[in-house]
Amino acid sequence: MKILCLILIVTVLFVAAIATYLIRREQQNNIGNKFLRLIRKFDSWQMLR
Repeated sequence: MKILCLILIVTVLFVAAIATYLIRREQQNNIGNKFLRLIRKFDSWQMLR
């Protein structure tokens, strides 16, 4: 019974760690996309000048 509980706890922590990693990676990609979009806007504004 103790082993089953321990396995369950380890599995839950492992899934939580994977979810945290995926969310953090997605947020970093989102920040990179925003930065690239800002650079494109600046480039187009320089072309118009």
